[in-house]
Amino acid sequence: MSRPTIADIARAAGVSNTAVSFALNGRPGVAEPTREKIMAIAHDMGWTPNRAARALSTSRVDALGLIITAPYAELARDAFFLQLIAGVERKLAGSPVALVLKIVEGFADELAAIRQWHGESRVDGLILVNPRPEDPRPELTNQLGIPTVFIGKPGTNEPFSSVFIDDALVMDTLIEDLAARGTRRVAYLHSHAHYSHGEARLATLGRHREGLTAIDHGVPSNSITEAHAAIRDFVSMLDLTPTTTFVCESEDLTLATLRALQDLEINVPADAGVVSWESSPGLTLRSPAVSTLERSPADMGEAAVDLLRDMRDNPGPRTRELECPRLNARDTLPANTQG
Repeated sequence: MSRPTIADIARAAGVSNTAVSFALNGRPGVAEPTREKIMAIAHDMGWTPNRAARALSTSRVDALGLIITAPYAELARDAFFLQLIAGVERKLAGSPVALVLKIVEGFADELAAIRQWHGESRVDGLILVNPRPEDPRPELTNQLGIPTVFIGKPGTNEPFSSVFIDDALVMDTLIEDLAARGTRRVAYLHSHAHYSHGEARLATLGRHREGLTAIDHGVPSNSITEAHAAIRDFVSMLDLTPTTTFVCESEDLTLATLRALQDLEINVPADAGVVSWESSPGLTLRSPAVSTLERSPADMGEAAVDLLRDMRDNPGPRTRELECPRLNARDTLPANTQG
């Protein structure tokens, strides 16, 4: 059966093609009873808008693009992006807008993908992740005129829109919470990647705090096996006390740390505590249940879609800061000795 056309609907409703077009596109000039009649007939006939024609007439393709630059093996283990995508899709549910996902392994490939999508009019807006110091993407997307929201704050003098959590505040608050529980040394384990959020965390970690020391260690992230070996070597050189807490940047590093501590017969939490910057069922439902920061990548995804919708109606940069996540202490932290 052929797809019903505007002309078919017009004949069935006894009105002009123009009246049907106005009614289906929500334009004024059609009496409300007539509009309702047209919409009912169109629904009964199974009419849906021709996306190609609509894109030509409105310069919109009802698609948002999300580009992630990460090695495929690493991405497959990263729950952050899965939760982020879930939040985007949850916010898009019930709308005609689709999410177009692109995964690349190199930053140059990401820049090329942005240019390609713009040249092919593939998307109406972009969501970009992992902002960098001196990030070239805000300048590029501004030049191309693509509405773009960053998850995080890129380092640039260019105007940009972003959904972000203040990572410096998160690190500061986490250290205060750990210190209140008796921690006297924080060891922050992170990847070698240089992102804006990572630099903010490290800068805050390095501040002097009376009665507390803080160290960090960059861990190779090519594989969880490599990370495990590197963390085991690092921990074996430390003089551990029960007042040491390892703070791990990702789920991978958290699991590698727990395995390394087990290999070295270091009991958690009696001999050392462990906290994950990320929260996932794989961490919170295991035994021992891992203490985590309770932030929601899904909320970031939803907020990014909201900003893009705002920018469609009122162009211009805007930001949304999400609430600072707090520590959820579980089995991998000793009981609060300061209470």
